[in-house]
Amino acid sequence: MPRRMTPEIPVSWMLSFIDIISKADKTLLDLNQEIQNIMGLMANQSKNGSKHLEFLMSLPLFKNMASVELDQIATKIVSKKYKKGEILPLSFDGKSRLYMLHKGQGKLVKLNYRGEELVLRFVKKSDVISSMHFSNLFDASFEFLEDASMLSLSESVVNKYITQSSSFASNVISMLSDNIQLLMTNAEVWRLKTAQEKVGWYLNSININNLGKLTLSKSAISLFLGITPESFSRALNKLEKEGIKIENKQVKQSEDSSLCLYCDKAVGANCQYYGSNKCPLVFHN
Repeated sequence: MPRRMTPEIPVSWMLSFIDIISKADKTLLDLNQEIQNIMGLMANQSKNGSKHLEFLMSLPLFKNMASVELDQIATKIVSKKYKKGEILPLSFDGKSRLYMLHKGQGKLVKLNYRGEELVLRFVKKSDVISSMHFSNLFDASFEFLEDASMLSLSESVVNKYITQSSSFASNVISMLSDNIQLLMTNAEVWRLKTAQEKVGWYLNSININNLGKLTLSKSAISLFLGITPESFSRALNKLEKEGIKIENKQVKQSEDSSLCLYCDKAVGANCQYYGSNKCPLVFHN
């Protein structure tokens, strides 16, 4: 029986085959690495989302939202740390974001061409600033008064959940309404109150909302109230004659009702006695 000859494979074919196998192996390795990178990114997003989820649940902006929606939003959060004195521009440019102060405090300010500053509001932990809802004619900045961290969501993510979640849409409307009310209250204080009334009003709001603990310097408070530090000191001297003073950054009263005379509806909304028969204003008026 004749012996069958095995055809000889050209060396060039062998080399080509080896090259193909080598490239295939490299492609598989690259693909595996890409899969691992994606899985790592997803794991980090999930970890970051879980880390911020409890904080988001504490904010009125996200109340009554479904758990699955909150989980999804949490993975879209961008977290960034800032140093004291840093300034974050908040101009409306189509890439604006919704910011949530996670740690620290700061102030929302408006500067004119002379460098003069108007403090629109002081911002503390859990406060929300939505620059995406500012007018395109209005530029403002956020200055950090201490080392802080800020969480934010892109405009596209916010708009997506406004259309998908009626609860979130309602919460956004409530937030914007509260911001308008705050600006109206501040405008009334700036234009219609005397220096003494401004300082008394501010100390009363701190007494009700922050247990009388001052977290800002006297110069910062003066700037917010639109008065000079000298006027602030004179107002404090007059208030001290009424039994109201500041000691170790704590508001003190000789009588529990001393500051009540500087109360109004905006501040009184957080006082359990405002408008009741136990409210000193009822008897004063």
